[in-house]
Amino acid sequence: MPRADASFWGSLERRIRVEWLLVSIAMLLFTMAISYFSDNIGLTRLNHAFYDRTLATATRPVNTNDIVIVTIDDGSIGEIGYWPWRRTIHAELLGRLQEAKVVGMDLVFSEVNPAYPQDDRILAEAIRKHGRVVLPLVLEPDQQTALAPLPVLAQAARRLGYINIFPDEDGVIRSITLQQEQAQGPRIEHFVMAMLQTTLQGVPSPHMASPGTAARLIPYAGAPGHFTMYPYAQVLNGQIPSSTFKDKYVLVGSWGSGLGDTFPTPVSNHGEIMAGVEIMANGLQSALHNHWISTPPRWHLAWYAALPVLLTCLGLRRRSPRQSFLLALAVLGLIFVSSWLLMRYASVWVPVSASLIGVALTYPVWSWRSQEAALQHIDHELTALNQEASMPINTLSPGSSPRYDSSLSARVIQLHNAIGQLRTAQQQREETLQFLSHDMRAPQNSILALTQLQQQPGSQLPEPELLRRVDLYAQKTLGLVDGFVQLARAEAAEIRWECMDLVELIALSCDDFWAQARQKNITIVFKEHPEMADINGNPTLLRRACCNLIDNAIKYSPVDTEVTCRILRDGADWLVSIRDQGRGISPRQQKTLFTRFMRASENAPDNPTGVGLGLAFTKAVVTRHEGSIQVVSAEGSGTEFILRFPAITYAS
Repeated sequence: MPRADASFWGSLERRIRVEWLLVSIAMLLFTMAISYFSDNIGLTRLNHAFYDRTLATATRPVNTNDIVIVTIDDGSIGEIGYWPWRRTIHAELLGRLQEAKVVGMDLVFSEVNPAYPQDDRILAEAIRKHGRVVLPLVLEPDQQTALAPLPVLAQAARRLGYINIFPDEDGVIRSITLQQEQAQGPRIEHFVMAMLQTTLQGVPSPHMASPGTAARLIPYAGAPGHFTMYPYAQVLNGQIPSSTFKDKYVLVGSWGSGLGDTFPTPVSNHGEIMAGVEIMANGLQSALHNHWISTPPRWHLAWYAALPVLLTCLGLRRRSPRQSFLLALAVLGLIFVSSWLLMRYASVWVPVSASLIGVALTYPVWSWRSQEAALQHIDHELTALNQEASMPINTLSPGSSPRYDSSLSARVIQLHNAIGQLRTAQQQREETLQFLSHDMRAPQNSILALTQLQQQPGSQLPEPELLRRVDLYAQKTLGLVDGFVQLARAEAAEIRWECMDLVELIALSCDDFWAQARQKNITIVFKEHPEMADINGNPTLLRRACCNLIDNAIKYSPVDTEVTCRILRDGADWLVSIRDQGRGISPRQQKTLFTRFMRASENAPDNPTGVGLGLAFTKAVVTRHEGSIQVVSAEGSGTEFILRFPAITYAS
């Protein structure tokens, strides 16, 4: 597979673009779906929680001076007497409220009081005399039939309206319905609409809410106790002047702790509840000014919910993981801020749960897909490198424990190994160029110089001397080529592994140099070794590496000395020691001992010939066998090379 592959999956940029497009489409559709079907999948409660918090903090101050509540509170009950009171008391109260624009009696009068039957006629007369009193209807549980007041009272009242308020599934009152269908007969209107119709006297107002059966969200004016309230007993006793109620919308209802007409609302704090009559006041305030909290249709909400997700997807395309995370957090905050601003200044509620879920999921989904695309691209590139290279990028020797799983860390390690080997290859390329441009050219230039001298009269060398020098330079060239080729094979060629015995290998290596050692009267001693020392390796490469060390030990040792070879066990490893009694190596020279073309004391007059590749070859072979090489030496005290190899362990 060529490295210049421009196919679809070989292009990371194109793959990331497609992944981004797929993630964006998927998350947009997902967000729109959960927004559209939020009621069916259980997001309603979550939306309610956000709605309550937003409404409680975004409520704007409103003028509530037009509405007054006369409360049947605990103090009034204590002063007037046990509840329920005689209906003549309510008739007397209406006499105090003659200047009110309309009076809404949030009290149910559906049963006759047998103890005082005449009270109903007295109350009916007071209602008729006032002329602007609204009495309540109570919807039955089927919400299609209504329980009316006593006929004598119903006929006296200006209008009737149902007082039912329907909580959401969590018991919180967030809305009212201005009209309700009946099983038979026309629609009936809500109590607050009946009060408004009473003041308009049949003339519609352009500011009045249009009736309908849809629930309307109430923009509560504030926490419980926000409206002006007067205790029933104080109004009845004249402590509150009648002029106070001039042109006011007056609601009369219970406020006492034991009357049970209380409900939780979005603006309730710390479990605080609101009396039903005050909820009516909030509904009346909204209907009076036609000010409700509106909610767009479901399809519009689905599109609105997808906008933050689209914004997130557009931002994630060119951002780093840290920037993407911060962007997702910023968009989540923007959702809350936008919702708050819409509620406060436009009285529009857009549920936020679908947007929050969509944005919260977009970041990890995009991270997953972009990471997967990048990792697959890494795999693609590693495969291409493996096919191009002379050896697999991740080739490891036996006994190693490479990670071949699909995790991010494993793939990054593989990429790191590949980059490391590419850097090594680059370094080797530079060394090869240096080798060809300098080391290989030097002996050839020397041969050319000899031939040119030989052609000039007076500078010719004797033929034997000429041949000796040409042979010397040619042998040096061949040594360089042979050493370089062997080193390249040791570093890059595929190794054929087999079980081998180090004892036999060292013994054969010592035999190879017996004659060379005899020429200098050097004794090669192989002692302190077990019967067998098995390792996994390549016998050819290891034998050549050990022979390099023995050859150097003989070359750099004076006559009449000894070269000692040993094999020792050290835990799970075998140690091979080759020690001479030569001139030693200084600490400064040891730093570059295994570097290519570097030779210790190269300019010394008695220094043996060489090209500086033998120890580099030995180190490369030992490293490929998962071993290590150590040198112990000091000037004038000989040198010891210690090779360490993992031993083969056999089950007992």
